[in-house]
Amino acid sequence: MSKVSIIVPVYNAEKAIGRCIDSILKQDYEDIEVILVDDGSKDSSLEIITRYAETDKRVKTVHKENGGVSSTRNLALSLAQGDYIQFLDADDWIPFDSTKLMVREMEKKGVQLVIGDFYRVVDEMVSRKGSIKDGGVITRNEYADKMMLTPADFYYGVLWNKLYRKDIIEKYHIRMDENITYCEDVIFNLEYLLHVENVAVLKAPVYYYVKTEGSLVRQNLSIEKTVRMKTSVIKYYNDFYRHILNEDDYEARKPIIYSYLVAVSTDAFAIPLLSDTRKLGEEEGSKVYYDENLDDTAIMLNYLSESLFMKLLNTVALQSKLEVNDVRILYCLYRTDRICTLDEISSLTGLSVPVCTISLTKMAALGYLRITDVDLFGEKKISYVYQKGKLDELLCRISDDFLSVCYQGLSSEEIQQYQEIQHRILENLKKVTVKKEER
Repeated sequence: MSKVSIIVPVYNAEKAIGRCIDSILKQDYEDIEVILVDDGSKDSSLEIITRYAETDKRVKTVHKENGGVSSTRNLALSLAQGDYIQFLDADDWIPFDSTKLMVREMEKKGVQLVIGDFYRVVDEMVSRKGSIKDGGVITRNEYADKMMLTPADFYYGVLWNKLYRKDIIEKYHIRMDENITYCEDVIFNLEYLLHVENVAVLKAPVYYYVKTEGSLVRQNLSIEKTVRMKTSVIKYYNDFYRHILNEDDYEARKPIIYSYLVAVSTDAFAIPLLSDTRKLGEEEGSKVYYDENLDDTAIMLNYLSESLFMKLLNTVALQSKLEVNDVRILYCLYRTDRICTLDEISSLTGLSVPVCTISLTKMAALGYLRITDVDLFGEKKISYVYQKGKLDELLCRISDDFLSVCYQGLSSEEIQQYQEIQHRILENLKKVTVKKEER
């Protein structure tokens, strides 16, 4: 049985469904089942998802008569075998480490819900969105208070930036309401939250949400129309807060709670003028290219390894609110576990001395490293040492995650052989590249 069931409802999605499925199957977390439910598509969607099922045993496809997204998701939930549930929409896709990061938070923090940031895509522009400022674990009521302030925010209402526990869903028989066509995901989340104690807030994007025609935001609904639609779900929203709050707290918050009626749905636009908006493909660093003519050569192996390494550094940077170069330097100091001079850090990271100097000064001010003087060949030089603390776990995972990708599909015997060969290769490289006086 797979650890995570990833559910994708499919309806007339032939143009985008391939990208969606590819992003799932290319995850660095492999313990998944992918449930693709075709909701009576009239295009070639069914044929496309069937081909995926024929080539990857983790993919399951189901065809049903058209009944809407809620009935489609409900059917998938009845088939799901995983411990956790992750939802995607067919038009969207996920970063390579999405599932791994959410499962890790769920199990490490012992919570019942994980919520992550997401990338908002409009044409060729992308911006990172997240409505809770700091990561960590918060109580259900703390989460509800934050949700109350921006009730129509996609961040809280949608399914796709969250990881759910299947046992909770089944124990309380939580399903999509098939009788409504608006906010069915909001209602699902509210009902699920009733059975949650703590929520892990993950400050890393776990989803690419694409703006498509027909959404409520794109329709530019008037407040009057919005209110008419929301009256069909306000009872769920109101009952949720009545359940989790005592009478005095509920009465005090009632005006804020009812502001949901006039709060226009928002997913926070990706606008070129905003500082957090980038061209699509640049949000995780430089785009990665592949040349078959260089396959299995030193150039391509080194290039792809560096690309993966930079992606992992970028994830830690997002989680810790640092720049990628900062994390690269901290990782270097963390792994060497000794005092390093500025020149050494520049050489090991491949960053220029001025770039290192600026970053090191910043990291020292934040308390991530300590500045000291060392006597090197009779000359005192300013040096730096990593300060053990809150980034230890994130930095340690970089190496683990890198190796887990490299070792996918290899047996324990093959991994051991590779490590032994790699050590011998390293010794050969040291003979011709490392000078004796260097450490």
